[in-house]
Amino acid sequence: MGFLWLGVSPLAAGAIAEMFGLRWQAMIQGLAFMVHQLGSFLGAYGGGLLYDALGSYTMAWRLAVALGLAGGIVQIAFAFIRPSKRPPTLLCVAQ
Repeated sequence: MGFLWLGVSPLAAGAIAEMFGLRWQAMIQGLAFMVHQLGSFLGAYGGGLLYDALGSYTMAWRLAVALGLAGGIVQIAFAFIRPSKRPPTLLCVAQ
């Protein structure tokens, strides 16, 4: 964990800036960091529960690999269906 910790942070920062702009980057990146920490906790806790119930980490590893592959497929799918450019924004002029 120490070697790979925060390995996706630069990628997440770039994706957030590209999708939402710099105005909301700090807030959304903070939320993404918090969700990463919650997922890490739930993964470790769930692995412990599975070990206590089954006596082996095999099912925990299988679930972790399946979730990782599913997440990768979802990311690749979003990369392919992403629009090539942002839609034009409408400017309202107050009179």
